[in-house]
This record gives sequence, C-alpha cells and structure tokens, in this order.
Amino acid sequence: MAALALTACAGHGADGAGSGPDGTADRRTKVQASAVRAVARMTLPLDAYQLSPEEYERSRRATWALVRPCMVDLGFKDFTFRPAPVADGLEAHEDLRYGTYNVTEAGKYGYRPAFAQTTSLARGGEVGGEEPEFSPEEEAALDGYQAGRTAAPKRVTRTAAGETIPQDGCYGQALAEVTGGQADTYLDDTLVEELDGQSYEKSLTDPKIRAAFASWSACMKGKGFAYASPIDANNDPRWTGDKPSQAEIETATADTLCKEETGLLGIWHGAETAIQKDLISSHTQELAAVRDMKTATVANSEKSR
Repeated sequence: MAALALTACAGHGADGAGSGPDGTADRRTKVQASAVRAVARMTLPLDAYQLSPEEYERSRRATWALVRPCMVDLGFKDFTFRPAPVADGLEAHEDLRYGTYNVTEAGKYGYRPAFAQTTSLARGGEVGGEEPEFSPEEEAALDGYQAGRTAAPKRVTRTAAGETIPQDGCYGQALAEVTGGQADTYLDDTLVEELDGQSYEKSLTDPKIRAAFASWSACMKGKGFAYASPIDANNDPRWTGDKPSQAEIETATADTLCKEETGLLGIWHGAETAIQKDLISSHTQELAAVRDMKTATVANSEKSR
C-alpha cells in the first residue's frame, strides 16, 4: 500500500558507506528522489527544478559513458559498466501524491498502485540496480580516494602503474562534465525535496482543501464509508497483507469516485500550486542554482546520446 502523505516518493536511496571522506562512492549509487517520480503526475511549479525520470536516466548513462574512456586511459582496459535503470515500472504509473484516483486500478488493486504488483518496491526492495564489485584499484581510480580498513580514506593521485588520476577520480570528472561543474547540486536535492514536503503539509491546512475534504467525506458517508479525509482512507490500518481485501477495494473505489464528484484533485492541486509559487519566490537565489544545474545537465546529457 502506498502510504500518504506522499510528499516524497523516495529519499536518497541506495546510499552506500562511501569510500571517500564525504562518501564519494555514494555519488555513484545515489538515487535522486525525482528519479522515481511518475512522468504522468500533475505538474507542480517545483517540478521545473528537478530532473524528470528520463532526464535523470540520461544523465546517469552520459556520466558512465564518460567514465569508461577515462578508466581505459588509466590502464583498466576491460572496464565496463552500464547503470541499471532506477525507476523500472515506476515511470509509467500515475502520480499518487493525492492518493489513488484511477477507478479502474482501485477496483483491481485497492490502495496498492498497479506498478507495485510487478516491481520489487511492493516488497520493500531496493530502487535501482546495484553496482558490480569494483576492485580496490578501480575504486581508487573512480573516486580518487583509497579506502582504508581502519583509517580514513586517503587521496590517491596515481595508479599502481603511475598514471595520474583526475582530482575527483574518473567518476567525479565525468559527473562534473555532465553537470557543468555543478555535481554537488546534482547530488543534493534536499532543498527541493524539503520545499516539496512543506507545500504538501501547508496544503493540508488550506481552508479550500479543508472544505474539499469535508465535501469528500460527506460523499463517502453517502456511500457507506466514514473517513474525515482521503488520507485516513488510504492509511486505514486494516489494509494489510499481500493482496487487497474486498473492503479495501470497495473503499478505494468509493474514494476515487468521490474525488471525481467533489473535484477534490483539481482543488488540491490548484491550492498547492499557489503554495509552491510562494515558496519558490522565497528561495529564488538557491533555486536559481538548481535550475542552472538542471539546464546544464539536460543539455550535456543530450550531447552524449
């Protein structure tokens, strides 16, 4: 079951321990929250500051495409790695920020989105594919650091054969090229995620949304269900087990019908759009850097295709 509040579909998934002082290996396995967002979601203003799932996938492929020739130049002639997609079936499903609203899916899966029936996420699996096991020498060349068993990782400038390793390793160099020198901004989407979460929470106290919830609740009562909000219906503790019960299916179906009858989704989306615009205007300078990173990353990723 996809629990609400759905302010962020994923955090910094797949983070490893990291081999560098700042977790340099994490850069290679990190999954942006936006990467597991649906492409069919209702557009919100903050979306302009995040890479779409497709854009993020292209940036990862472009980065690793640049890594290989660097590694080959350092003497790793057989080095090859193509990142596994991080979104799989997630990219096609409808966004569930405001809960289920597809009556057909609700009639089949209740509050369990269709994509979850065929992906490991339904079972709490990891997002995306894991890296292969790189040798210590490859790790050092990729990150520019050598991990120690007890001591802190240390900077490595040359391979065993004497070849000069780029300042941040082959991966760091490639990522800098793809992002236009804005790798740190690319890797840290905390600001946008925090604002995204704030806008969702603020929307729950908006008078228009509270009124819409009341209308939705009255509609549900007319169909035989007692919930104050769609969040309560979605998060009903009875919805357990591997498959939806008949009660869950009937509730989810009524939920989607009442959202349609009351126009809840349009009201909610409109209110949150206004909230996000206000948040953006309060963080203009910080978000400008994020937008610049996105523009550079999209353009440079396209060049490598």
